[in-house]
Amino acid sequence: MTAGNLGRIERLNYILGGLLVIGAVLVTRSRPVALGVAVGVALTCLNFFLLKRLVTKWTSAAAANQPTSGSALLMLPKMMLLMALVVLSLAFLPIDAAAFALGFSVFVISIFVEIILSAVLPSPPPASDPENDPENANG
Repeated sequence: MTAGNLGRIERLNYILGGLLVIGAVLVTRSRPVALGVAVGVALTCLNFFLLKRLVTKWTSAAAANQPTSGSALLMLPKMMLLMALVVLSLAFLPIDAAAFALGFSVFVISIFVEIILSAVLPSPPPASDPENDPENANG
């Protein structure tokens, strides 16, 4: 998985989440259901945004042969914050729990769509190495 894949999953989260919220409003016309979907989508988009930043930080550090152990500890506060936000949302907001779960699971659909797109679309050509490229040989 590349940074491009993560970016596309993030964009798919926003697009599918927005469509899901609009669909919940139009189909159910119920405020707790629509708000539950919207809060679930918002939390899952925030979670994936932070996760993408952490993974990008780890992979660029690993590519530069820098230690990544310290940044791995950032996953724990992120997960604790996410769990706290889920509990607080369900406890204090007037939302439907099933609709919240549906909105929160939009990232799973985004990942499946990305898997299908990665299998169907041609992969980009590898970056050329100017030192080993015979067309750029000097002499």
